[in-house]
Amino acid sequence: MASKKVSGKGNSSGLRANAAVRISHTATPSSVRDANRSIILNLIRLHQPISRAALSERTGIYRSNVSGIVEDLVARDLVVEKRGKPEGRGRVPIFLSLKADGFWVLGINMRAQRTTVALAGLTGELCAQTDFDTPSEPGVLISEVAAAARRLNGGREIQQVAMSLPGLVHSDSGLVRWIPKLPAYSGFNMASELQKALGVPAAVDNDCNLGALAEMWLSEAENDHIRDFVFLEIGEVGVGAGILLNRELYRGHDCTLAAEFGHMIVDPNGPQCACGRHGCWELFVCDHAAWNNYAPGSHFNPARYERYLKAAAAGDLDARRAAQRTARYLSLGISNIAFALNPAVIVVAGKVTSIWDAVRTTVEEAFASTKLKVYVRPAKLEAGEMFLRGAIHLALSKVFARPKLGW
Repeated sequence: MASKKVSGKGNSSGLRANAAVRISHTATPSSVRDANRSIILNLIRLHQPISRAALSERTGIYRSNVSGIVEDLVARDLVVEKRGKPEGRGRVPIFLSLKADGFWVLGINMRAQRTTVALAGLTGELCAQTDFDTPSEPGVLISEVAAAARRLNGGREIQQVAMSLPGLVHSDSGLVRWIPKLPAYSGFNMASELQKALGVPAAVDNDCNLGALAEMWLSEAENDHIRDFVFLEIGEVGVGAGILLNRELYRGHDCTLAAEFGHMIVDPNGPQCACGRHGCWELFVCDHAAWNNYAPGSHFNPARYERYLKAAAAGDLDARRAAQRTARYLSLGISNIAFALNPAVIVVAGKVTSIWDAVRTTVEEAFASTKLKVYVRPAKLEAGEMFLRGAIHLALSKVFARPKLGW
């Protein structure tokens, strides 16, 4: 049988149409239901205890549909029902809350010196945690994490694990690209090895990405629904950052290198950076730089740095002058970020926040513009705690995340 000839033009358009079918994801009845279930579950998380009627009123979803979704969530052991107190005539309301033990996760905050492993339930509250010295070899770290998980779980079934790490990681695959102080970790697929060792799905991301995620969850709990912001950590030797755009983490086109604001060049004639260039912003604002402003040429150590911070907080003139020099460079970089992204707020974590009252005005105003006002504030918690909670929230995102549609 002779084959039918297809013109080049028709074939080309057909290929394009078929490609579009393969890579697009349109809404279906099941995906709409999944989206509504996510919305309902997140509203319960934020406003528990809450009734079905209140959920229907907040969402505009018909009460019968809300009830169907709630019944599904109860059947999945994610939500519990509790009868309210009678108030006059009428039906006694049934209130809904998250089932704290309905979904157990492990969050891991790996630092260059110490690693913390924590167990949490569906509410995200930490139930137990332990820590250990971070090994120089990644295989040893996996063994230590597995041992920590056995100590913590107490017979509970862990269903997801997530790790925060201080370096570059391909967040989709969990492949570690580079951790400055742990060179042996480069090229190690942390997510797949965690999954093998623990037998549950695993996710890995950069610490400041997860700091941003934690800041969003903590802000939502206080009814502050910030959608677009930048999280900055001013660290001992560098600056890390995470970006939330429309409540979604921005990780860059390759899921690896984004928000590296510490490597903005602010002085082309400045000192050489580890990235190979000169005058990067982090060289002027990190803890080492702040210490050098206070005691030029003297050795840095954490105990000395803490004494400097206490002196600045107490009003010591030399310490305050040094802090103001650091604050001016902070203001310079923050103003550049503000003009690039126009976020609602820039959140700062790190030791510098212990003297925030002394530097806030300079940070906000030294390089401010009448064209753009940026609000800058300290993070909700200390940086390490933010990274750990961010890992827990990443692990819980399997439950709370909305389905992805579109291209």
